[in-house]
Amino acid sequence: MVQINFHEATNVVNYIMDNGKEESYKAGQYIYQAEDPADYIYVIKSGVVLINRMVEDGKELSMKMLSSRSIFGAVTLFCGPKKHSLFAKVKSAAVVRKIELKTFETALLADEVMKYEWMLWQQNENSKNEYKMRDLFTLGKKGALYSTLIRLSNTYGVKQEEGLLLNVELTNNDLANLCGTTREGVNRIISQLRADDIISVKGKYIVLNNIQYLKDEISCESCPVNICRIE
Repeated sequence: MVQINFHEATNVVNYIMDNGKEESYKAGQYIYQAEDPADYIYVIKSGVVLINRMVEDGKELSMKMLSSRSIFGAVTLFCGPKKHSLFAKVKSAAVVRKIELKTFETALLADEVMKYEWMLWQQNENSKNEYKMRDLFTLGKKGALYSTLIRLSNTYGVKQEEGLLLNVELTNNDLANLCGTTREGVNRIISQLRADDIISVKGKYIVLNNIQYLKDEISCESCPVNICRIE
């Protein structure tokens, strides 16, 4: 069935899940690093994987925080041998399925529905990256964190009586890497948000008690949920 509005490249994900080789990784392990050959495309079966970039000062910038059924490792197809420019690091124990890029390219050419889904997926990824980079570079440190929390809510948010629970373990260092700032800066902003009861903490999880405050502070445009995500 051809999709009209993008939600997930379902047939692409199912193809890799059904035909790929399964591998398991512990937290902290790398699935691949920058400059490794980009020979495979991956889908997460379980767990959480960070897609990171190393910036000039040696700090990690987390481009994405991926969970179940997320596609990653994809570079430009049909262009011969390529190398990864980013690295994939496991945040919580993960099981992934991987398939050789050449095999995937052949399958894509033979299936019109998968081909269409792939184009939609790439277009959606480009839009997500464009909006995220805009927010990180134009909203300042506080705005970048607010934007990141909103994206996390659209990806991992679970409704609770007191607000939206972000159903993924997050440290202030994780948040700093996701919004391109320092842990110390995030500590200060998070402390103020907690004092103002905008957010609260349940163990290792964050609850957004007043997400509307965050949206109002950055003049949120209420972008489609498929774009305003952290994965």
